Amino acid sequence: MIDKEEDVKYILNLKPSDVTKSTVIKMFGEFNGKARFNPYDEIMIPKDAYGESPWKNKKPFLTTVGLWMFNIHFISEKFTHVFDGYINKTINGKEFGKMNSRLSYALMEDDITTDDMDYFFMRCEKFMPFVSIISPTMSEKMLTCGTVAAKKLNELYKKKYKERIDAKDPFAADQMEQEVLDYMRVYLDGDESMDLFDSGARGSFGNNFKNMFVSKGATRDPDTGEYNIIMSNYMNGISKKDYAPMSNSLASGPYGRSRLTALGGYKEKQISSAYQHVVLMDGGSDCLTKRYIEVFLTDKNVEEYMYNYIIDGPDLIEMTSKNMKKYINKVVKMRFSNMCESKNGYCNKCAGNMFFRLGFKNIGLALSIIAATQKQKTMKGFHDSTIKFTEMNPLKAFTGHF
Repeated sequence: MIDKEEDVKYILNLKPSDVTKSTVIKMFGEFNGKARFNPYDEIMIPKDAYGESPWKNKKPFLTTVGLWMFNIHFISEKFTHVFDGYINKTINGKEFGKMNSRLSYALMEDDITTDDMDYFFMRCEKFMPFVSIISPTMSEKMLTCGTVAAKKLNELYKKKYKERIDAKDPFAADQMEQEVLDYMRVYLDGDESMDLFDSGARGSFGNNFKNMFVSKGATRDPDTGEYNIIMSNYMNGISKKDYAPMSNSLASGPYGRSRLTALGGYKEKQISSAYQHVVLMDGGSDCLTKRYIEVFLTDKNVEEYMYNYIIDGPDLIEMTSKNMKKYINKVVKMRFSNMCESKNGYCNKCAGNMFFRLGFKNIGLALSIIAATQKQKTMKGFHDSTIKFTEMNPLKAFTGHF
């Protein structure tokens, strides 16, 4: 708890322009084994100490030094109205994604400008190198944990999975790896280097950590179509037995994904060529169709329907960030582009306002996003060689009944 008067005064008097690299080093850098502050140190913020009216805090509140610095530098000058004041939550990958969504809505709804968005992203770029000061990427315990993981892996192989692994069962390899990863999470619990994975900022525990410290796992053999189970990892080194399968994994991995990337790019061009003639009608246009779709809106899918028109009694209501909470966890009747009865393009009420807000009339070109999404997923696949298993209910997938 930060309670020394001089420390509290210093922290409360920080201005956005004060947050520089030298400030971060002086505040959080470790010298002779000690740091002046830790990002997780707590401090009580007195009444009226943060923000401008009407967003000033009306009551004292408890926060951390790291969150205070983040809010002062990123939020206090331009975005208190977007985030309803102070953000007093851990800023991990998930929360950062929510922040980006809210900023995007604010930009679309003219609550902020493109210069404001530039202000935010430039600060993100500025803070990226500070991770080496605030959150070290590798501790001694993590660097040497490969022997602990290998011991657990071999123990599980001999006692539980040997017969299935020797039969090259990829599902068994996945199960075995998950048990080792669960074990390593407990082993590394509380270790400072786990911030790298727990925050969601960089690296995947199930991919990067697994390949580095546990095992490469199941990889498809391009010659036979079967799976090789590679027990080696990069930190301990590749065994003679696993060297050839590890090399062959390049053929089914990067080569296969690069080919799919090329196909995705070709599909993009085909779709753009086929649908470039599809356009929007003028703003405010309405084909007056009685047709609609029914959608159960949730926190997870609401972004897909943002700025569409909802049939609310006798009215058509555009869903925005300001009213979307009203419709969450409800089945709504929604006008939809595929239901449009216009002969000269898509009317405003069926197409929604997304493209009108973007100033984008030739919406046929936007259909290439289908192929672009496929292409981006395959490109991301270059960095994730893990094989994922999904249990599918055929009745739900193909009939909607379950």
